[in-house]
Amino acid sequence: MPLEEYRRKRDPRRTPEPVPEDVPQTAGDDRFVVQEHHATALHWDLRLERGGVLASWAVPKGLPEDAETVRMAVRTEDHPLEYLDFHGEIPRGEYGGGRMTVWDSGHYETEKWNDREVAFVLHGTRARGRFVLLHRPGERQDRWLLRRTREQPGSAAPGGAPLPRAVSLAVPTPADRLPSGHGWQVRPVFGGQRVLVRSDGGRLTLHPADGGVPGAAVPAPAPLRDLGPALGAGGHLLDAELTDAGELWVADVLHTGGRDVRPLALADRRAVLEALPLDGPHRRVVPLYPNSGGPLLDAVRGQGLPGVVAVREGSAYPEPGGPSDDWVEVRVDDTTPAPRRSARRPERPGGAAPRTGHGRASLSNPDKVLYPATGTTKADVLAHYLAVAEVMLPHVDGRPATLKRWPDGVEKSSFFEKNVSGHAPPWLRTARVGTPGGRSESADFAVITDAEGLAWAANLAALELHVPQWRLGPRDGRHPPDRVVFDLDPGEGTTVVDCCRVAERLRALLDEHGLAVYPSTSGGKGMQLYLPVRVTEPERTAEFAREVAERLAAEHPRETIAVMTRARRRGKVFVDWSQNNTAKTTIASYSLRGRERPTVATPLTWDEVHACREPEDLVFTCDDLPARLEEHGDLLRPLLDTEGFRLPRGGAIFEVPG
Repeated sequence: MPLEEYRRKRDPRRTPEPVPEDVPQTAGDDRFVVQEHHATALHWDLRLERGGVLASWAVPKGLPEDAETVRMAVRTEDHPLEYLDFHGEIPRGEYGGGRMTVWDSGHYETEKWNDREVAFVLHGTRARGRFVLLHRPGERQDRWLLRRTREQPGSAAPGGAPLPRAVSLAVPTPADRLPSGHGWQVRPVFGGQRVLVRSDGGRLTLHPADGGVPGAAVPAPAPLRDLGPALGAGGHLLDAELTDAGELWVADVLHTGGRDVRPLALADRRAVLEALPLDGPHRRVVPLYPNSGGPLLDAVRGQGLPGVVAVREGSAYPEPGGPSDDWVEVRVDDTTPAPRRSARRPERPGGAAPRTGHGRASLSNPDKVLYPATGTTKADVLAHYLAVAEVMLPHVDGRPATLKRWPDGVEKSSFFEKNVSGHAPPWLRTARVGTPGGRSESADFAVITDAEGLAWAANLAALELHVPQWRLGPRDGRHPPDRVVFDLDPGEGTTVVDCCRVAERLRALLDEHGLAVYPSTSGGKGMQLYLPVRVTEPERTAEFAREVAERLAAEHPRETIAVMTRARRRGKVFVDWSQNNTAKTTIASYSLRGRERPTVATPLTWDEVHACREPEDLVFTCDDLPARLEEHGDLLRPLLDTEGFRLPRGGAIFEVPG
């Protein structure tokens, strides 16, 4: 039945989306819409009218602007024609929850349409040209590729240039005075860190001026996270400065709209720059002033700014390789010429700035190496936990933490610590919690509520933080569990790749019952899947997880097992349901692991799970997390934003809903 899957996934009482009863009889097959969809992760939905419905693909980074770039596109359920102009806020917790707007619409021409290839020409305001969707043999049915063809119809703009992967920012020539005469424009310098701003498909990353290679990103302040979506689905490279206050001042543009604009004259680049959506509370374009010599420098000095850069009118963006005579920097806080100074903290060997602690938490022996294979120190561990604090804390707040400590580094012995009463500072929240089966009846657990608590744990070389699936109340009473965790543990002869295949089956099983589950690496060999729930009986979560594990094992006995016996797990993935026992804990999201490398328990997108073909595909270290958070934000945020699902009655997981 047309739109059957669409209707099954939506409750018209809870979503503003159109949920029509019938599919209209229509002879038209030429309309399209592209919608910008701020769901769990930002993406663009391409919808083509076909047979009375809208055939739909979710494109994480939007339509490509050039013929070299290939985008992933996920075939989703058909949508009703009413979606051609739908925009609005889908409630969080509902399928596709988040804001949706119409990015572009118009009509299109079909050149080819079959199960493996859809070729079409878009005639929109923003989306124009010939594109092709390709489905490769052997791939999942919903996995497609989208590209812009090299040959374009006469009405479409020619394909652009792909966004460069590595770009160097121009280097001005130090000088003790401004150039004489006219023909120069002058802009102030704000004393911050010079960064290359890269926005690709709505994902924003910042890269230090001394290396524009993706992966060397620095964290962007939270107020700047809307800049990527504001710039849209295209690719952009900007020359900017990030101040200590988190203000982004954009001075120039290198690439935008599929064009390398560096060869353009200053005035033309400036016009392109000012057309971009860069005005905001924490971002703006650097002002340009005509060269007035001394009075201009006096005005800059009076505002407490460190200097200016003079740019020759008519000049292109300078080529990399050394200082340019078309760019001249003058310091107003120096009496002699000096090269551009960095606003970053002094670096120590290994690249990280030394830290003495955070707030009331001190850090002893910051240079002590805890991961010998990578040279990662205690200061680096602290830096990681401070970098992830904003996203990690909501997942551990209120949960008694078990610390796993490596005081002499990961190559030496470690131990678990539950009772911290002997050395916890007075400002750290602790909670006396029962420990059935432990050495004593109860222990004083640390409850990490803020970045100071993370810093305190880092100082103890507590690389790993483990928490239960339930929270404490304000008087330290236990609330019922708010999550179900499925811990996928690869047996001998299997890897996280096998876990991904089991994860996909588990997701499909839960989807039959309207339950959404969210994946994460463990930071080790396996992975976890989390389901937000509402229960009144604490034991119900473990019972439900066991039912799910046993059904998977029954349907896929060669790949999956639901019993703990290690000898029977060879060649299979163990779905460990027992982690939902209220006495058990699981590695906290964003926690480091005490492995050879400083790997991190990292939330994933389902696209990454689908695409995993090698174990290394899903290995993330502390160095990967800043750029990853800028691209995805907290992928487990839905665990916090939803009320939680009510679990099916006992035994219902073995039934397939009609």
